[in-house]
Amino acid sequence: MPLGVLDRLSLDVAALHATDSALHLGALILFEGEPPPRARVLDHLGPRVGLLPELAHRLVDEAGRPRWEPDPGFDPDHHLYELPGGVDRLTVAAELLRQPLPRDRPLWGIWLVRRTGGGRWGLCYRAHHAFQDGAAAVATLERLLGPEGAPRPRALAFRPPRPVRWAAVLPEFRPPRRVTWWPALDTPPAQSYAAAFADVDTARLHALGRLTGATVPQLCLALTAGALRAWHPDGWGPDGPGHGRGLRANLGIGVRDPEDPHPLLGNRVAVAGVDLPCGEPDPALRLARLGDALDHTRLARLADAHRVVLRGLPYRIGRLALARSIDARYTPLGVADLRIRQPLGFAGTPAAGVYALPVMVPGQPLFVAWLTHRRRLYVTFLTDRALAGAERLPEAWESTLAAYEQGAADGAFAALARAGATVGAS
Repeated sequence: MPLGVLDRLSLDVAALHATDSALHLGALILFEGEPPPRARVLDHLGPRVGLLPELAHRLVDEAGRPRWEPDPGFDPDHHLYELPGGVDRLTVAAELLRQPLPRDRPLWGIWLVRRTGGGRWGLCYRAHHAFQDGAAAVATLERLLGPEGAPRPRALAFRPPRPVRWAAVLPEFRPPRRVTWWPALDTPPAQSYAAAFADVDTARLHALGRLTGATVPQLCLALTAGALRAWHPDGWGPDGPGHGRGLRANLGIGVRDPEDPHPLLGNRVAVAGVDLPCGEPDPALRLARLGDALDHTRLARLADAHRVVLRGLPYRIGRLALARSIDARYTPLGVADLRIRQPLGFAGTPAAGVYALPVMVPGQPLFVAWLTHRRRLYVTFLTDRALAGAERLPEAWESTLAAYEQGAADGAFAALARAGATVGAS
């Protein structure tokens, strides 16, 4: 099966990195107790992998015509690796981010991590972004570590495609303005990466959503904007270069064909531009602007348009457009909203934590991904190691959440909540 345009462009982006592993994505799943033997993990995974034929496809490139084809020597044993781990999640994540995926076999792997700190062990699934997008990786995790007999995903599309209203979406394809006011772009990138984590009970977000009229993804973007504002307060303050301005972020949106016979193979995610209003001092106005950016109709129209464009886009034209789309001077960060709908576990032990490990675009200093599993939301801040103070981002995110909760209790978002209720009732 020939590679799609996005698959090939993902390989091109990976080639721009010092190491190919920067374009791998997946998640680290933590469990309480002692780690199982490798053989027991393989016994668990083997039958489940056999039900996912996409995982047996390898990348073959002959005469410049790359394609996916079944690996005649496929063996799940070749995709299970072991790491001793470390004293905490951050050390473990740093080690996992460096792990390669051999090109002579299908581009995915599972790592058994024997120690992750706090009396826990872990399993980490990672795949090359050309091999899978985030939605496909989540669906794979649900089959490998979810309840036995969970339904196989038949489609991972945003929605069934509809005719494109080009007049409404063409302005979305205009290139963004160059960013010259974010201090994080002043430091040359190290092109090595570190992760930091936060997590919160989703009940807090749902309660805040009821008071503000916002959805959980809207709140997560607002909290991210607030955390970035707190990270560089002088840059966004009244006398700062970013006052009244924002940061352009790429948000992944699915463009997979609902009739795709291989729903877990290939990258089928385009991007929607979202302006994070970090330079807006009023939290209610920041949240209102992000509500417009995440409007379901807007994202659905963009998905339809990207699907049509990508269907007929020649690879060479895609390469020309790639340089601007990943240029950190115009789009300096990425964000992802992921949801695991099946409870994950291993041999009767439920997952104690699930943390996304997203890709890093060359030159971009930051990727923020949040993932919902059961009744908790887990946030990953993946940063270039050259950034000073990036370890403060989780605390800044949590402090912003507390400030939003206090503001909502004081009625600061009442008008916004009424407007949301009016829109929902119309």
